[in-house]
Amino acid sequence: MNNLVADVLIKMSKIEVEAKDLTAQVEAQSLLLAAIILMLDKTMTENVSQSINQAIVTAAKESDEILSSDVELLLSHVKQLLALPEFVKAKSE
Repeated sequence: MNNLVADVLIKMSKIEVEAKDLTAQVEAQSLLLAAIILMLDKTMTENVSQSINQAIVTAAKESDEILSSDVELLLSHVKQLLALPEFVKAKSE
């Protein structure tokens, strides 16, 4: 029984480490994207935003496997990521 508990705790620890690593990767990518967007002018930023949104919508239309709720969630996260540079710019001024 002790071995079972120890094995479960080890597996849970590994899952937690993997989740933290994935979170760190996502946060790093968010910061990198924000830094890149900050370097662009407003027109280029709008073009990037439109291109990303259009790519997501097009991919959703072309695939029966992509759920509309997934598309909405993805677009929501993209919108948040693209708003981050504006927030950073406003706070730095």
